[in-house]
Amino acid sequence: MSPEAAVAPLTVPDLLRHRARVQPDGVAIVVDGAAELTYRDWEERSNALAHRLLADGAGRGERIGLFFGGMEWVEYAVAYFAVLKSGATAVHLNADQPAGELARRMTVAEVSRLLHAPGRTAPAAWSGRTLATDALAGADRTDPGVAIAPEDLADVVFTSGTTGPAKAYTIPHGNAVFGRKPEAMDAFGSASYLLTTLQIATGSSASALNIATIAKVVTVLAPPGDIDRSGQLIEKYRVGMVAINPWIANQMVLARLHETYDLSSVGMFACGSAPLPPARARQLLEMVPGVRITSACSQSEASPALCVNVFDPEYPLSVGQPTPVTELRVVDEDGTDLPTGRVGEIWLRHPAPKRLYLGLPEVNERIKADGWYRTGDLGHLDDEGRLHFFDRRADAVRTAGGPVSTLAVEAALYEHPAVIEAAAFGVPAGSPVQQVAAAVVLDPAHDATDLDAHLAARLDTGHRPVRVLVLDALPRNSQNKVLKRELRERCG
Repeated sequence: MSPEAAVAPLTVPDLLRHRARVQPDGVAIVVDGAAELTYRDWEERSNALAHRLLADGAGRGERIGLFFGGMEWVEYAVAYFAVLKSGATAVHLNADQPAGELARRMTVAEVSRLLHAPGRTAPAAWSGRTLATDALAGADRTDPGVAIAPEDLADVVFTSGTTGPAKAYTIPHGNAVFGRKPEAMDAFGSASYLLTTLQIATGSSASALNIATIAKVVTVLAPPGDIDRSGQLIEKYRVGMVAINPWIANQMVLARLHETYDLSSVGMFACGSAPLPPARARQLLEMVPGVRITSACSQSEASPALCVNVFDPEYPLSVGQPTPVTELRVVDEDGTDLPTGRVGEIWLRHPAPKRLYLGLPEVNERIKADGWYRTGDLGHLDDEGRLHFFDRRADAVRTAGGPVSTLAVEAALYEHPAVIEAAAFGVPAGSPVQQVAAAVVLDPAHDATDLDAHLAARLDTGHRPVRVLVLDALPRNSQNKVLKRELRERCG
């Protein structure tokens, strides 16, 4: 590859090629403090597996399922780049999904074959071709040299599916690498380790692998459900950045992780997936003095358009301001821009190649026509250009007095010391006019008898829950997002 190509990557494999050349012995990822993958090994093993795929008939235009679960990150990372180097498209399929959902996703994405870790078997519903990632004996470890264009599809990933069946969307190479040039390798500053607890084989995990090729950090993968292990790894590696979601942040606060492990190396908590309850954000700041809590607000399908923010207690539900490549609008139902302070739908646009949906041609044509992603999220702008998140349109409660933000109700609930988890939603389900309800998980060590009075002091009458369910746990999906539709159904 020419020096020019090395400094101006156009496709995802170019990022790994560059890093393997300039830092071959550098450690790219560490899995649970045990397995490691260097850039040289990552490059050569993915080359070898790409050759095996090509010899088996795989190639351009094909969609190959990445069937991985648990902590099979090293094999997943190798398989991902092998698929892309063969010219094919990677379909991210978490092996821990229910069998019926896996079968649906493979059908929707038109998967033609599966790659999996050694020792794992294909799902029962699968009868197509499979290949294990250790099938490398005698394989050529040089670059296969398959030509890939920026408009070729790198990935098919699925939305979180909190409001209905998860939707599939495609990511072109030009979108995945947009702005991610080798000179951006200092983007994460001087921190030497980044810890994340992502679920494998998802859209977020694909992004994490891409970031691992350019970030000036070693990515440490911790088991998603083991908060104690995260604390151990932060202390062991003197982690400088921790990537979290609200559920992980909540668990860290409840576990009082700073009392057991030394978290003083952490300079930043990077929160994604959903807004962090302000009470939990303040508690994180108290746990690790001097830390910053950053967030990036977008719709996964609208990336790289996003707003970035550093948590400020004075603006607790602000999600910040758009990045230089992001166009942002807040509009009414007719698509007319709204003045500051007025809540409307958030629209995002960017200049990169577009992510498009599978099976939603009308939506795709609209995106291709004007470039705007109509997110379905609600918010308002202030006089300084900050975007304040109101709610997802599907979650906002349609009361007789106007829409109510479930995030604002949840923020009030989390202020109570007895509340461990909280979710607000509208009842009755499907009604055009609703009332606010809530579900909570309570800490028996704290008195919750004053919860109604606590909410009355913080919320207007029409915003207060008319019913509060006390549950042992909130229903969540595999990415630990609350399934509010199940709560609505439970309340009738």
